[in-house]
Amino acid sequence: MTASLFLPPIAMRHRIFRLVGFAAFLLLAGCDRGPAEPAAPAPRAAISFLHYFSDSLSGGVGEMARAFNAQNRDYELKAVSLDHEAFKTSIQDTLKTGNPPDLYSYWAGARTASIIEQLEPIDEIWARGGLDAHFSPAVIKAASEYQGRKYFVPLTQHFIGFFYNKRLFEVHGLQPPKTWDEFLAVCAALKAAGVTPIALGASDKWPAQFWFDYLLLRTAPFEFRERLLSGQARFDDPRVTAVFARWKQLIDKGYFNSQPHPNNLAWDLGANEMLFRGEAAMTLMGTWNIGYFTNDAHRWEAGRDFDFFPFPVIDPALPVVAMGPIDGLVMPRRAANHVGAGEAMIHLAGVDAQVALARGSGALAPNRQVPLSAYSDIQRRVREEVERSPIFTFALDLAVPPAVAELGLNAIADFLAFPGTYPQILGQLADDAESRFSAARRPN
Repeated sequence: MTASLFLPPIAMRHRIFRLVGFAAFLLLAGCDRGPAEPAAPAPRAAISFLHYFSDSLSGGVGEMARAFNAQNRDYELKAVSLDHEAFKTSIQDTLKTGNPPDLYSYWAGARTASIIEQLEPIDEIWARGGLDAHFSPAVIKAASEYQGRKYFVPLTQHFIGFFYNKRLFEVHGLQPPKTWDEFLAVCAALKAAGVTPIALGASDKWPAQFWFDYLLLRTAPFEFRERLLSGQARFDDPRVTAVFARWKQLIDKGYFNSQPHPNNLAWDLGANEMLFRGEAAMTLMGTWNIGYFTNDAHRWEAGRDFDFFPFPVIDPALPVVAMGPIDGLVMPRRAANHVGAGEAMIHLAGVDAQVALARGSGALAPNRQVPLSAYSDIQRRVREEVERSPIFTFALDLAVPPAVAELGLNAIADFLAFPGTYPQILGQLADDAESRFSAARRPN
């Protein structure tokens, strides 16, 4: 027991009065100082987001992050961009070292499948956000589901087609071709006028694959391509060699840029700039080119200065397949902030966020609740093209395991350097890919 319990009653009362008086003094002193200042808000927990929407592809990411941060009191989304090629290395390194960000951007398809063991399933987040209502069953099946679970939230859907300098077409009295014969006629007219018909910037290798993919999709059944890209057919199959023979004819006629060579030219600061300067008329590229040509550095107006058309029909008996990547969000298993990352995923799947990215990048929004009115005229026409195509597929490097994709892209680069050796290149590719597919099928 303490000594205060033995104080006489009067002394105890005096002590209580003194304590009460002191408390009243403090209260009055506080009143004299005016109302107390509100407590500072608790700091928000960070959500780290590493993405490859950089440089000319960065439109809309900042707007999405700012909108999330303005609406959320608990978390702050911190988006950091890396160049495409640097990102490919960084994601592998950070996943292996065990210190990944909370969210990555990534490419749907084989790329996501290749790291699925290191990703966190998001079925609970998906259900809580009601994301089945946001995306079509086809997009969910192609992009979001792996091994029967949800892992991927779609952000953008791009379309690969021809972008062309509209002034050059008008000067030379040309119309966008719909068939292969019309395409060849356009190329011949441009070449005769001293204009490079097709700009190809393949220094990063992946831009050239679109030629392989579309030439195959327009000349062979889609089911054959599915077998080829799953290792059930060989790359030296006659249907594949026919693709490279046709491609070589375009090169031999001088329809592609030769100075600089495609393997030494970037797709954006090289091929796109050739179009912008009027040195070349067309380039086969994704709808991110819309954001490139309309940015502050170029200020081209879609439909006036440039436009697009789909890859021409070669065999009218085949269905017209549309192609492009779907970019989205994945969460590493070892992410530090799973709860915050889930909140960001739900927000970025919403209409407002996806409209911001579509407007900034030129992409279509995978969220099917985005109204047509949110798109520019050229985006609406791209969306119509995608919707009229019975099949939407991914390009080579997103449709096969990364080890096989590397072989394919290297073989295409070799073909561009030495077009006449394509039979040998494809024979070697067939053998190497067969070995890589076999290795990918073996259990770890």
